[in-house]
Amino acid sequence: MHRKRFATLIVLASLVAMALVGVAVVSPTGANAPTERGDSTITVSATGEASAPPDRALVRVAVTATGDDAGAVREDIAADADALREALADAGVAEGAYETTEYRIAEPRRPPERRDGPAPAYRGVHGFEVTLSDPDRTGAVVDAVVDAGAEIEGVEFTLSDAERNELRGEAIEVAMADARSQAETIARNGDLRVTGVRRVDASQRRFSPVRYDAEAGDAAAPSESALDGGDVSVTYEVTVGHNATSVSP
Repeated sequence: MHRKRFATLIVLASLVAMALVGVAVVSPTGANAPTERGDSTITVSATGEASAPPDRALVRVAVTATGDDAGAVREDIAADADALREALADAGVAEGAYETTEYRIAEPRRPPERRDGPAPAYRGVHGFEVTLSDPDRTGAVVDAVVDAGAEIEGVEFTLSDAERNELRGEAIEVAMADARSQAETIARNGDLRVTGVRRVDASQRRFSPVRYDAEAGDAAAPSESALDGGDVSVTYEVTVGHNATSVSP
């Protein structure tokens, strides 16, 4: 699986006086004032990103029905759901690969200005989420769903938990390597030498699956070209405090 790894440089360190510095500083430690060979801290922030092709696809689908009788709506939904299940089976989707996400039959509220008009129809919805371990099958499954008369509510290309954890680890490695590179560059320009890490603060900034949401009222299947999801990315940010020692004679 081809991966892309890169770092976004965010240099937040400076060698000016601490009173003029924001997040990143070079400061003395263990003393009220720096001595000629006193220890210092270089604090920098870095962002690492890693990306990979998706290994999961989630297809959100629904069958709907409307009518003046709640029982009839319930029967229509049940029949349409059975047809959807048959279509999914014909497309090679096992029953355990999808689950119900929504089931409701409701009578829409009558607007105050229409209280004397005809009663609003009942509307029923039975929603499902289909999980595909092979994203390349998404187009065929979407076609099968639409041919069965169901609606496509959205498609998401994402990662399995194992793949997401691996990608996150790569993003952290990129961020930490970049933070070290920044600290060493700053140290060289400040006549210092990095001797170790004092503190690390880290957080995941972004996990970016690729999503396609259906337009309201649009049950048409997305085109094959529209389902070309691209890579899923994970972004991680670290703020690292490095110990540094003066190298001046």
